[in-house]
Amino acid sequence: MQIVEFNGYKILCGGARIIRNEIVNRIKNGEKLFVVTLNSQIYLRAQENREYDFAIKNATFHLPDGAGIVWAIKKWCNVKTDRVPGIETMQFLCELSKEFGWSVYLLGSTPEIVERAARNLINVGVNVIGWHHGFFNGDGPVEEIRAKKPDLLFVGMGVPKQELWIHSHLELPFKLAMGVGGSIDVVAGVKKRAPLIFQKLRLEWFYRWLKEPRKRWKVPFDVLKFYFKVIVDGNKRKARTCSKVSG
Repeated sequence: MQIVEFNGYKILCGGARIIRNEIVNRIKNGEKLFVVTLNSQIYLRAQENREYDFAIKNATFHLPDGAGIVWAIKKWCNVKTDRVPGIETMQFLCELSKEFGWSVYLLGSTPEIVERAARNLINVGVNVIGWHHGFFNGDGPVEEIRAKKPDLLFVGMGVPKQELWIHSHLELPFKLAMGVGGSIDVVAGVKKRAPLIFQKLRLEWFYRWLKEPRKRWKVPFDVLKFYFKVIVDGNKRKARTCSKVSG
């Protein structure tokens, strides 16, 4: 495993299992982690929003969540890495939390869905000590989180809100905070991941677009925009930086 800096983002690269074990080891060693699951949507949004770009560049590191990110790292950094989807990382950490005694807090989605997700995790032995929906004004459940001190804080409020919220509350007493997008809905059982064939072909985004074309009408354009931007920026050597940080 190695950390590659691509355009200012510190991306963990290597096998998915090794990357996830690195997260676990850092938690066990007492390091406080802010993890971003980097995909083309997040990358593009950050290029257009300086506040968001600043926030996610202050993450401890980034996971290569999207196929586009994996491609960009291979093209410009000559580094191969597995995809490390946020939903799989969340499920992996929740499962290990039972072994290490870590507590979990869920923040995001609707009141009904986040409670259902919490109950589903509790039913399989995960120590979920609290949950709160993602539709609130102000700081929301900050004081509750401060009081309960969860080890793992999963925030599913969409991009860019979830990472901006985490970045503005880094003082909270957690061991790991990670934006997880729609993963809370998946854990709740109200949404399903793409079939395995789409996952293997790295076309989960296409499956989600097929399921909700009106809601996600911009997705195909964003995918094309990402590839074009990475190629153009890379060729001009203006926005691209690529260096091996460690490993």
